[in-house]
Amino acid sequence: MKTMKGYVIQEKGRADWQEVPLPEIGPYDALVRPTAVATCTTDVHLIDSLALPNALGKVIGHEAVGVVEQVGDQVADFAPGDRVVLPASLADWRHPRAQRGEGKFHQSKSPYFSDDPANGGWFSEVVKCFDADSNLAHIPDQVTDVQAVLVDDMAATGFTGVERMEIQFGEVVVILGVGPVGLMAVAAAALRGAGRIVAVDSRPDRMALARQYGATDLVDYTQGDVYEQVMALTGGVQVDSVLVASGGSASDQIGTAMKLAKFGGHVSVVSGFFDDRTVTLPMDVWNYGVMEKFLTAAQANQGRDYMERLLLLIQNGKLDTQPLATHVLHGWDNLAAGLELMRSHDQTVIKPVVIVG
Repeated sequence: MKTMKGYVIQEKGRADWQEVPLPEIGPYDALVRPTAVATCTTDVHLIDSLALPNALGKVIGHEAVGVVEQVGDQVADFAPGDRVVLPASLADWRHPRAQRGEGKFHQSKSPYFSDDPANGGWFSEVVKCFDADSNLAHIPDQVTDVQAVLVDDMAATGFTGVERMEIQFGEVVVILGVGPVGLMAVAAAALRGAGRIVAVDSRPDRMALARQYGATDLVDYTQGDVYEQVMALTGGVQVDSVLVASGGSASDQIGTAMKLAKFGGHVSVVSGFFDDRTVTLPMDVWNYGVMEKFLTAAQANQGRDYMERLLLLIQNGKLDTQPLATHVLHGWDNLAAGLELMRSHDQTVIKPVVIVG
């Protein structure tokens, strides 16, 4: 049996490199050799908490780009040598409910949900992508690996969340939290035509980058109540929509967002509040149940079509994900350092990228 090196969760709180089997592909699959990966707070959370038990004993990692090495005999649109973005989650495009637009909700091939121990993530020397024609995305020549590796999760999540806000031209929106996903949401809101974008955070580097991506106003949550600060900016008028990309308490963050949003407004949540089991919302934000507001959680859109549309924005100068990569490391040996950067409280860290090929 041929083997390779993979970064595997050994037990709760510990992950390391070990020998794992080289994947075997089916007729619709592809083998890809990663050339760049990004580390994520989700990776750190999985290692530290083992919140998804099916990840135990598996290669982890969900943000990667690479070069195709081999394809199954039924793969039509990809060939060895192609540069590709790998999906952050493996949507099942052959599930019957995919015909209802629900393919991304069926994660049977994902390493974090699959019972198959051979279904691993992207932190290994070679990876298997199921259903390559639907899940891989071609990287244009003008787009770098660093730009592309920040598309499949960071840009996809931020942009999907903004789509759920249903922004109309000239509307006023608030982005709670401008980490890498929140920053992409700022960029997306600007592209969707928001007239005023209020970015809420406290870290100077991220606030400055939010301004670069299109934020018109900055609110530092350490300087007072967020609702009161935003109302001071708007003259007491609630905003059209709010995106939650922040940490902290789910009740506090979603409650603030619902209070900020006007009647008929939209609140879109892209944060994962893994430490909360319940959310409490004040009834007065809905006028005690007799006035409309729209609250949704947004799972990042997946699939080749969506990724290639985001890449087209980069190719044509409408979006640049490169500034998110505050730390660019080199070599698989520095993967653990990239994970530690995400675990740290270093305020200069937005997103580490590791060049591995």
